[in-house]
Amino acid sequence: MEKKLLIVVNETNQNFKFVNKECDNDERQIQPNASSSLASINLTPGQYEAGCDIPDCSASEYFDAHHMAFINPNNNSEEIPAFCFWYDDDQNQYYYTTTGKYNTDSKNGETNKIIPGNVSSSESRKAIYIKNDGTLLITDIYNKKE
Repeated sequence: MEKKLLIVVNETNQNFKFVNKECDNDERQIQPNASSSLASINLTPGQYEAGCDIPDCSASEYFDAHHMAFINPNNNSEEIPAFCFWYDDDQNQYYYTTTGKYNTDSKNGETNKIIPGNVSSSESRKAIYIKNDGTLLITDIYNKKE
């Protein structure tokens, strides 16, 4: 299944730096919302103007090199991610974390969270929303059939 991120909708008043650990060329600035009622829509065209490949990651040993992140550059000299996200090819699910690491310790409540949304198993481009409540949402972008 092709997993391409094409749009980031930022509903917060924070700037973010978007990074893809699999491709440095995908890095871009994500602008904050224009007002409380108008989200910021940011394109992530990738290297070939078709979207950024969303990394597959199914275990902690793959995480460091296989995820995407939104980093809040304000007062963050170490560039600790506000969100990390990826596609788990074993579980057929999109996940995110706000801890900056792959979380499997459910005793501490630090588990990877499923990204809710309307995502099909078809090959389509994706949009991800940075929600004002500190969560992510993902959806397909459907191409009009002629």
